[in-house]
Amino acid sequence: YTRQPLGRTLSGTGKSFLYALNVKLKQLTIKRNFYALLLIDDGKGKLTQQELAVLLDSDKVRVVRIIDYLSNKGYVKRVKDPLDRRKYNLVLTKKAEKELPLIRKGIAEVIQKALKGISKKKIEEFYDILYQIKNNIN
Repeated sequence: YTRQPLGRTLSGTGKSFLYALNVKLKQLTIKRNFYALLLIDDGKGKLTQQELAVLLDSDKVRVVRIIDYLSNKGYVKRVKDPLDRRKYNLVLTKKAEKELPLIRKGIAEVIQKALKGISKKKIEEFYDILYQIKNNIN
């Protein structure tokens, strides 16, 4: 038996996590980009697309696609920054604000399920190892 490559294992785990989250949040009209919504909420209407790209560790093109998706689904609006008309701030809609508690709860429940039976120490080590792998690759 040969182990799958690390990237494939991590990708498969991510897909399983997202599938479980989608099952938990099946009543929503979005199927991805939940974390981006949480970051936009944390930005309190002052987060720009460029700042979101940094927080997501993603390129601008991908972030534009994320915002377009969330916008088309009625979750996010781009609002001109009153201090700099070249910038757009990301603002949650009433629909997103209403559904955010469900999203936060769903994420917490799937994380709890995923980490069931694993000690707090091992979980911390796991995250440390993942960050080290990322740093090694970058």
